[in-house]
Amino acid sequence: MRTVTTQTISIKADFEKAFNYISNPLNQREWAINFIKDVKEVGNGFIAITPFGETPIQIESDVNNGLIDILMGENPSPTHTRLIKNEEGCEYIFTLLKPNEMPEQLWLNQGVPGLIEELQTLKSILENESLGK
Repeated sequence: MRTVTTQTISIKADFEKAFNYISNPLNQREWAINFIKDVKEVGNGFIAITPFGETPIQIESDVNNGLIDILMGENPSPTHTRLIKNEEGCEYIFTLLKPNEMPEQLWLNQGVPGLIEELQTLKSILENESLGK
């Protein structure tokens, strides 16, 4: 059984605006600050530059159900995320699986806190009025 963490953050932003932003692979570099150093478009796909090197990245999304699956690597297992409307905007739910090779202490000290920091960065970006309402 794999170790996972599921984190949820409330975002006071328009659902469609948030969905379009999160489901664009190029925007990962703006908020996934602990893992994605950059994203470049190549041909009809994207390459993420991570601390471990370059890897393909793709996002499969369904706006009607708020599903945003992030797929990274050659044979990826999706990272499942979901955006749900609420009265003041939306809730973003992110489930992260601990990589098998990651030591438990590193997961607890950097993996989970890093995800929490990234979600707070995403919230700040989406709630910023400069993105338009």
